[in-house]
Amino acid sequence: LVALIALTRVLFLYFVQAKGWLDGRGAFLREELDRALRGNGSIQRDLLQPLFFGTLNQPLEHRGRTARRFGRVPFLNGGLFDVDPLERRWRPELGNDLWRDAFDGLFERFAFTLGEDDGRHIAPDMLGRVFEGLMAPAQRSASGTFYTPARLVRALVRATLTAYLARHLRLDETEAEARLDHPDQSTRSLLDHVTILDPAVGSGAFLLGALELLAAARLEPPPSARRQVLARNLFGVDLNPAAVRLTELRLWLAVIEQDHTSEPGMVAPLPNLDSVVRQGDSLLEPVIPGWQGGVPAAAAREQAALRSRLIVTSGREKAGLLRALRRTEAAIAEGMLRGAEDVTQSRIGDLLEQSRSPTLFGGRRGLERAERKTLDALRGRRRFLLSLRRRLARDGSLPWFHYHSQFADVFARGGFDLVVGNPPWVRAEELPAPVRHHLRIRYRWWGGKRAGRGYGHQPDLAVAFLERATELAALGGTIGFLVPAKLATASYGRVTRGVVAERMTIHAIADLADDPRASFAATTYPLALIASKTAAPGEHRVRLRLEPGAAPELPQSRLKDGPWLLAGDRLARALEQLRANHPHVGLRFQCHLGVKTGLNRVFVDPSEPVEPELLVWAVRGRDIRPFTVCPEVRLLWTHAASGRPLTSLPPLAAAYLAKHRTALRSRRDYESGPEWTMFRTTPAVSRHRVVWADLAARLEAAPLSGPQADRFVPLNSCYLMPVDDGASALRLSAWLNCTWVGAAAAAVADPAANGFKRFNARVVAGLPLPERVLKDVTLLAAAEAARGGRPDQAALDDHCARLLALDGDNCRVLADFAQAGRHRR
Repeated sequence: LVALIALTRVLFLYFVQAKGWLDGRGAFLREELDRALRGNGSIQRDLLQPLFFGTLNQPLEHRGRTARRFGRVPFLNGGLFDVDPLERRWRPELGNDLWRDAFDGLFERFAFTLGEDDGRHIAPDMLGRVFEGLMAPAQRSASGTFYTPARLVRALVRATLTAYLARHLRLDETEAEARLDHPDQSTRSLLDHVTILDPAVGSGAFLLGALELLAAARLEPPPSARRQVLARNLFGVDLNPAAVRLTELRLWLAVIEQDHTSEPGMVAPLPNLDSVVRQGDSLLEPVIPGWQGGVPAAAAREQAALRSRLIVTSGREKAGLLRALRRTEAAIAEGMLRGAEDVTQSRIGDLLEQSRSPTLFGGRRGLERAERKTLDALRGRRRFLLSLRRRLARDGSLPWFHYHSQFADVFARGGFDLVVGNPPWVRAEELPAPVRHHLRIRYRWWGGKRAGRGYGHQPDLAVAFLERATELAALGGTIGFLVPAKLATASYGRVTRGVVAERMTIHAIADLADDPRASFAATTYPLALIASKTAAPGEHRVRLRLEPGAAPELPQSRLKDGPWLLAGDRLARALEQLRANHPHVGLRFQCHLGVKTGLNRVFVDPSEPVEPELLVWAVRGRDIRPFTVCPEVRLLWTHAASGRPLTSLPPLAAAYLAKHRTALRSRRDYESGPEWTMFRTTPAVSRHRVVWADLAARLEAAPLSGPQADRFVPLNSCYLMPVDDGASALRLSAWLNCTWVGAAAAAVADPAANGFKRFNARVVAGLPLPERVLKDVTLLAAAEAARGGRPDQAALDDHCARLLALDGDNCRVLADFAQAGRHRR
């Protein structure tokens, strides 16, 4: 990290050099580097430290003799050229070889510009990709750190600001967007005081997007306007200290980009950002009754005044102001802790008073078991609060980022007006167990009721960030987030969807899977969600595109805790009719994942000869076609027809598997029994089954029934549904292969790559299933004909439409949706 801080400073200077501010020399850094090397000195000690700390961080009149030899180098300030606490502690000395490689192998290879990326120069926009590239792939994946394309950032910030203006100025969004571009006095007054937070700031892309929009709305010249916005409007927090430093760097570059001062000595110092862009964990703070009390107005005013002075000062005065700001934050936190202690002590006193109240017979009432448990918990909380107060007195800070004390002036006004960003998308299985435990306890949306078990049903980290955003936003404030598209359909998003739809005003839910602006470096399926923290009027409609001028298509009243159907009102009505008028598949049948071997390289197409009677066909998702399966690989099947593992194996299979005994016993799901045991086997060997692929462009089902069906075993890239008899398997296969049911499934399935969908148990269990389907003669005949190679899709669809009581208009809506899905692929 210390090396990164130093490299960041040099990188910043290469951008500054493009302005001609370094003594007017376009090759200033190269020349000074060559001078240091000719003198056989230390690049860091003899060049960089005097340049950083004695020159760029000192006004001209305060520079010493060594600093003056650099010439007319501007005083930039900004915190970047202060000695970092890590440097004070470790006093690192980076060798000449490292610095020579950095200059020759990195900085001198490229031309830098402060303008837009033109393909020939390194522009500031590239710094987000630099930040991503500095992280190891595993670390990047574990932290959910991926660069958000600039075009998408601008569009989301613009749409969020427009929604905020529309609500507070009582305008429609088309007029609000026009006011954003051409503000009148009331619009400008609102924007001058708006507070915008990115709680997972990353490389600063969203704050930069907000900076450009807000500065353009001000009356001051662009450099002054950007400084004003940084001083009062923008806030960011990130767990990664390198992200904090890079965010500062990008914001400073945005200031100097618009500064056309030609004389280095006339360049205005850059603002200090270390009081508004902070390192910390936005999710860690616990919920404690009485903890988030009101911020004292006097303390909030003092904090705001200190921050305002700190942003524009330097040197010893800056250090003193920074200490004063930290003391103010600690004092506010201490007051809140005392308030929480008082609330806790009051509740303890109430319980003890109840215990001493007399009974009818003159004795003491005492406490019931639940009350004693509550009393123990309250006493534990009191001890916890006392320990926090002692730590605060000792260290001057709490063990987490405390928004209400560190941004107390913002919360004195109720919270942030806008919370924007692209929070980390991290699957539950990537998080350490203690983190998952904390999130489950701390966040209702994370720990809410979920269908199913296992990691596949656990939330993405973005869910916790979205709930946290609602806590940090002011009443009436607006949230603009990029979240995983599966949040709209997945079981784990049920609580989130229900709360957002019921308690907030949703302005836009835009699926960006096919949007050219959403070209991430990783395979992602982003959804833009813009919502205000206030209940929606009953007639409110939601648009399904990001652009504020797009027509609203969907009544918010249709968005409940079930899957959000984001293809317009007509499709939502058609699918709602299907759900309302018919029972669903899950009421009659249970869906299961196929067999999990836990070690496919051993069981699938075994590499050594085994007894032929143990080989069956492995059915994978890719092998399933409508009404048939076309398997290509064999499975070493070590289980009986009942699904239970064989107690012993014939000699060839036993010898083969003995070579893999350690790997077999190391499988995550293996607990006991023969080491050749597979998992989820019983449903997969039911006598009559319907199978379909988990991952597919559209829902396609096939029956596994009849003679030799037991020689086909579906693996866990398939789902299957055991049924009572062969006729039921045929009828249900025909039903799942009809256009209308397939469209209903695709509408609520989670997105995957290349236009594919995930047709999991939740999706198929929720499909409509009229009672007549399981006895219908025509459906059985259609399935038998299709299995015999004579499919008639049009006739099947016509008959299924009658079973569903679909009219012509709903058939057209469902057919159009199904066709659009094929085109997207």
